[in-house]
Amino acid sequence: MDGDDSFDDPIASALLGQSAYERVRVRRRSLFKQHLAYKLALQSAIFGALALVLPLAMTLPASTQRLFPGGDPLSSAPKILVLGAYAGAIEAVAALGLVYVGYQRVQRGDVMSEAEAAHLLNVEDAATMISLVTGAAAVVTLDGFFLLGHAGQELLAGYLAAGGGNPFAGTEIPVSVPAVAIPAAVLAVVLFALSRFFRRELQA
Repeated sequence: MDGDDSFDDPIASALLGQSAYERVRVRRRSLFKQHLAYKLALQSAIFGALALVLPLAMTLPASTQRLFPGGDPLSSAPKILVLGAYAGAIEAVAALGLVYVGYQRVQRGDVMSEAEAAHLLNVEDAATMISLVTGAAAVVTLDGFFLLGHAGQELLAGYLAAGGGNPFAGTEIPVSVPAVAIPAAVLAVVLFALSRFFRRELQA
């Protein structure tokens, strides 16, 4: 409350404002109401976590390295990296969806109709679900197996003895640690830069 008895209510401001996107956003039910720039920053962090597989693989103890085809974690194609490639692919698709939404909001601004805004919000929610739930779970699982490889021979041997199977065994799909980690690192930087751009342009 200030001197002229006005108050700052962001929901009321969105409903009464000129932005159809904001009007539709505050009316709809969604688990992901965070600003687009924040979602892109989270995606950047997920890609960063995916890129961590490279230093994790490079520093594996010798006992774990022997579980990889040819005993080389970097040049081989272990089956656990299929999960990493899957995580990177779906994160990239989700990122394209969020960038598309941001681009449309910057370009169309207040001339967007409520039907168009609803479509963009549907795309944003779907991309966010894929990115922050499915993709993040795949990245956590991937990094978790490499951390398990660092945990010591006894713990890893116990996992294998329990019937978990060797996650570092070879696969016919030619995907390596660098092939997953390097693009992930590049995309982490790009998405962080885009999150800053959209924060400025969309006035987060």
